[in-house]
Amino acid sequence: MRDQHAKAPSFTDLRPYKEATGTGPAGAFPVYPDLVERLLANTSQPDPEGVVPHALATCAAYAYAGSPQAADPETLAMIMARVGLEENRCRVFEQRVDALYITSAAYLLQDKDRRVVILCYRGTQPEDIISILTDADVRPETLRVDLDGERYDVHAGFYRNMRASRYLVMQALERAMRGESVDPDEQGTVGEGMEALYITGHSLGGAMAALMGVVLMHEPRYAAVAEKLRAVYTFGQPMLGGPDFAAACHRACDHRGVHVLRDRLIRYIYDRDVVPALPPRPVGPYAPFGREFHYRRQQGVVDGALTLVADAMIEALSLPGDLLGGRLRATARSRVKTMGWAVAGLVRGPGRQPGWVEVRDPAPHYPQMDSLAGLAVVAPLAFFAARLALTRNVPFTYSFEDHGPGHYVNALAPPGVMSEFGDVL
Repeated sequence: MRDQHAKAPSFTDLRPYKEATGTGPAGAFPVYPDLVERLLANTSQPDPEGVVPHALATCAAYAYAGSPQAADPETLAMIMARVGLEENRCRVFEQRVDALYITSAAYLLQDKDRRVVILCYRGTQPEDIISILTDADVRPETLRVDLDGERYDVHAGFYRNMRASRYLVMQALERAMRGESVDPDEQGTVGEGMEALYITGHSLGGAMAALMGVVLMHEPRYAAVAEKLRAVYTFGQPMLGGPDFAAACHRACDHRGVHVLRDRLIRYIYDRDVVPALPPRPVGPYAPFGREFHYRRQQGVVDGALTLVADAMIEALSLPGDLLGGRLRATARSRVKTMGWAVAGLVRGPGRQPGWVEVRDPAPHYPQMDSLAGLAVVAPLAFFAARLALTRNVPFTYSFEDHGPGHYVNALAPPGVMSEFGDVL
């Protein structure tokens, strides 16, 4: 287990040779001078002004800094100082066990007054085969959820990665609750302790963030920390378990009667991102929980029609396997639902405004991928097509390209806000 920590610079140190920052014109840091106050505000989630989602998407994106074998707390601390957490403390726990597909990195960021903590899990490193195999490990493990003694199966890779660092994360959060620094080298207490906790992550990191939210809600010994949890924000998060598990999370509430996993777990999906549709249906039924926000780029009728054609091609690729596996009836029902999702997008196409929209029942949610063809054929095709001018706008059903964390950062940025480098977006 690697345990590293860093201290972020001040706003002045971030811009040498220039005037002190914080209240200056565009181009001055921080991006959000009142970020701590916004994180502390006990208002409805998500933040209606978009500041909190953008800040946490930035945090999740820069959690990829470093290499698969070595996390980089200095970079994440510096970026989050630019966003608004001046002189924050950043600590990362990193565990790797290749034979078990464990490649876990959990960052804890604490503001300098020790009132706010962000727990951010690193996602799947694109160049790291072990973290990719973690996403593919679909053999179920059992997670104890304290709901009438029921046990629910969850994705094995996500579960092991979250558990790999959980005890150290909880020790650090216990320090934060007492007003101590998450940096073990700093002594003494400041203030009354942690007032607000946020959990976030992109991709695999989003899955671990959601599972940590489940653990906090259902472990009685963590009740004091759970009371400080304001929200869980995930970006491009895959599904964790089956419909029964999702339904249990939807019903569950804490001792205050708050439905945290139903109302404060916020899932963002960028356009045709393939990962929120995973794991694919052939490995078993999976279902999402929490609130879903979907970003759709502008799409005309022709684009929508091409999408339906692509769906038909996937059907042709996967139907023989479904017949051989005796799954035709269940698959047919699923595809009717998936086709309804696609047709709904086609009908809205020409008049639809691009941007983030919350998906509310009875509108169909982002569907689980029906076949391995979508993962093995369509998503890679879309990734490479996006890099060629002639095929860049072909509307593939799923795309690895849309999974990039930068898409989430840019799409969630409020109008006119600066980037983390001081440029006006």
